Amino acid sequence: MKRNLTAGVLLPSGIGRQVCCKVRLVLPAMLLLFSSARAQLADTTKADTKTATVTEATTVPVLYGEQAKNRLLQSAVTVYTNQLVTTPSPQFLQALPGRIPGLNIYFSSGGPGLDGNGMGFNIRGARAQIILIDGVERGYQSIDPEQIESITVLKDALSTVMFGQRSSYGIISIRTKKGDIGKPRISFTAQSGFETPTALPKPLPAWQYATLYNEARQNDAGNVTIPPQYTQAQIDAYQHHTDPYTYPDVDWYNTVLRKRAGISRYNLNLQGSGKGFRYFVDLDNVRENGIIRTSDDNKYNTNAQLNRYALRSNVGVDVTPVTFVQLNLFGRFQRYNQPGGGVSNIFSSLLNTPQLAYPVFNPDGSFGGSDKYQGNANIWGQAVARGYQFQDVRDMAVDLEVTQKLDVLTKGLVLTAKASNNNTAYYSTIRDKNFEVYQYLNGAYTKYGSTTEQTTRGSLNERSRIVYLEGALAYDRTFKKHAISILTVANQQSKLAFNTTNLPENYTAYSGKLNYCFDDKYVAEGAVSYGGYNWLAPSKRRATYWAGGIGWNLHKEAFISRNLPFISLLKLRANYGLTGQVNAGYFSYIQTYFNANGYWFGSGSSLDKSSGENAIANTGLSPEKAKKLNAGIDLGLWNNKLTITADYFFNKFYDLVAAPTFTTAIFGAGYPTQNYQRFNYWGADISVKWQQRIKAFSYFVSGNFSVVQSKVVYNGELPKNYDYQVTTGMPVGLQYGYTATGLFKSYDEINDPATAVMPSSPKSSLRPGDIRYLDRNGDGQITVDDQGPIGNAKPTIYYGLYTGFSFKGLDLSVLIQGTLNRQSTLNGDFMNGFGNSGQNNAYEYNLGRFTTATAETAKQPRLWLGNNTNNTQPSSFWLKDNDFVRLKNVEIGYTFPEKLSRRIGLPSVRLFANGLNLLTWAEIYDVRKDLDPEAWGGAYPIMKIFNFGINIKF
Repeated sequence: MKRNLTAGVLLPSGIGRQVCCKVRLVLPAMLLLFSSARAQLADTTKADTKTATVTEATTVPVLYGEQAKNRLLQSAVTVYTNQLVTTPSPQFLQALPGRIPGLNIYFSSGGPGLDGNGMGFNIRGARAQIILIDGVERGYQSIDPEQIESITVLKDALSTVMFGQRSSYGIISIRTKKGDIGKPRISFTAQSGFETPTALPKPLPAWQYATLYNEARQNDAGNVTIPPQYTQAQIDAYQHHTDPYTYPDVDWYNTVLRKRAGISRYNLNLQGSGKGFRYFVDLDNVRENGIIRTSDDNKYNTNAQLNRYALRSNVGVDVTPVTFVQLNLFGRFQRYNQPGGGVSNIFSSLLNTPQLAYPVFNPDGSFGGSDKYQGNANIWGQAVARGYQFQDVRDMAVDLEVTQKLDVLTKGLVLTAKASNNNTAYYSTIRDKNFEVYQYLNGAYTKYGSTTEQTTRGSLNERSRIVYLEGALAYDRTFKKHAISILTVANQQSKLAFNTTNLPENYTAYSGKLNYCFDDKYVAEGAVSYGGYNWLAPSKRRATYWAGGIGWNLHKEAFISRNLPFISLLKLRANYGLTGQVNAGYFSYIQTYFNANGYWFGSGSSLDKSSGENAIANTGLSPEKAKKLNAGIDLGLWNNKLTITADYFFNKFYDLVAAPTFTTAIFGAGYPTQNYQRFNYWGADISVKWQQRIKAFSYFVSGNFSVVQSKVVYNGELPKNYDYQVTTGMPVGLQYGYTATGLFKSYDEINDPATAVMPSSPKSSLRPGDIRYLDRNGDGQITVDDQGPIGNAKPTIYYGLYTGFSFKGLDLSVLIQGTLNRQSTLNGDFMNGFGNSGQNNAYEYNLGRFTTATAETAKQPRLWLGNNTNNTQPSSFWLKDNDFVRLKNVEIGYTFPEKLSRRIGLPSVRLFANGLNLLTWAEIYDVRKDLDPEAWGGAYPIMKIFNFGINIKF
């Protein structure tokens, strides 16, 4: 049974009016469809039932259409709705990690947010930029998964080359559901749950902070004994809470953050057909709350919150037996609310504020503060007393596609015309204010800052329009043993950002593809595109790209089918091509100037204006390019109970755009970006699936594995003194720094004449417990010449395991996702403690610091206050292995027997529970356990979600 990640909330004040205009777009169509449905509901077909066995599709979605599986030569992987809706998350990309080989999705934060909040992705290691929805670039990452029919990742040259100037980095292509032939099917899903952080930093209580602060202060002083900052009496007061106003001990994370926050969703959709038309209509609402506490004193919301309404109406009409019109309407309204000072500032303050900094409130109820933490600094005040702000995003999209069969000319000839208009408006409303704090000391109050009235500011962050036009002529015909498919496409996309003064950004592409198959065994395909981009110089604006591939369906050969009947599929395929990607600034080939300061000149002292050049124009900037090879095998055994797909790829990226390295300040102007970098990426994607039905029990096990390696072929480097400093020939993104050889254990080690140190950190400034570095070049001192590669030179590996079963209405699915050979740099005050001149926080992690007693076993440096030039250098000391495995997604559901559900007038009822990021195992936990392997420190935490729902089908 298909179901939706849905949740529902009441329309808050103001939002209903804003959504109303979107509802009016599809309301007439919905009324027509529902009236048609009422007459047929009594004979509704038997409700869908969910099975664990995945139905094998005979076609695969590709760019500009579909391709029969037996003729597919491209590297394209597709997931369908039944996998997406098991993940309780507002953004569909959060459902994809671990499901698609070759697609790497990573997270830097969690919590509520707009499209793309806290996440990124790449395809086969190279940066990815393109998300298509029904063939048009839109960039929506938070549409309702129940609206999605499939998501396909296009990874090689043959699958993307027809996209012209945007074909090099891979494409995520989404198809929305369309109406199909049949009686009306109504589906309603309601679900609600809660989310909680996977990890939060654990600051030290006030008394331990004070104790370690004294230690750090004494460490900085060296052998000279100095009086402590905090006396023992003060430390005791912090520990026993005898005077919480003068000696506070505030657990800020528990004070400001809730332990959990709610997430909910409602979805209603209708699908079916009437006389001469087909329809799919979907209405969805999702609400995700943040974990920031609020105050009943406010009449407005100060929490982080995402509230989204999405409405889709896809209607197809058979105008004549040979003319079909598809009209897709989409409207989306999102409001992201947060405290007036912003969510990021709160989490930064939580990370950096010691528990003894100030009390939440003073005895008179005023906000606590100090001379170091003045107005607007109190974190509770930041959460509830800084007002609020919200961002409204409104999206409207209209797609019209006309398909005309031209069998009158020749059978199999089809002409298609498509137009799409997409409008986005992003507006910020800011109702923030300032608040004052008071330091309470010896019965007296000292004021810092001032309280102000709420502002009424607003700004148009973005208003953009994308207009897309496409015309295509397709021919698909089979003549005995010969099957031929031809597709020609001409398209243009124009994007205009109204909130800038820029001219539109226009892409054009004229492309064609020919696929030929003989006897269902031998397949060949070629594709070409001629693409243009208006922001490049006229002579560089257009370029031709191409790709070709061959394939062999070996299982169709007699020597296989007769002798190895258990082989149901065996296909060898390979393709190679040239693709391109524009990466140019705004008309960067045109020289621009600026008005410089004037000067007074002459007896009349007139002001003469001067001008200067901006960065020098580059008339030779051209698109980036990539030559891409893909070789694959598709294997199916025992009637495809076991299927294996494996691909090897080798991609040569060249003419990559980067800032020049050979520069001099004498030039007097900025240098233009140039085409000179060359990177290679290669590796493999492998997926394996077993599926089987045994009477009423069906199950599946599916796994995928991806490995990516890279090499810098050319990087335009300046001459280096030593070979180990050269990046050419090394992996892309290899980290460079000093090699740490341990910690100094004594002053004798520091003062040893053979010890090399940095000129900026002389021996007189070093202390036992400071980091010791390798003198790589042996010149007796630590300088930049000693910096070399420290990681990560290993290939990047990511994988997923997806399994599940169904049995008499009960179904279960489990997704595990992980990475290998991953490293992260953990440095900064979050690791060191006592940064920012000694004002910043310290954590439980810092209890393992170097001391005289732990000199032989310590894995952390000594404590220090403020800056420490020696210990904060980029080095292998702070580079940690960070592989992880997540229990990414689990869903369990039960569909009641139809004879039972029909007793209450419902053909199908399903109860389900699912979760996201439920368990995590990470190497980084060996270093410290109060962080998530993907997001830590001052980031909004990655959330684990527990969700419960019901799906009803009519």
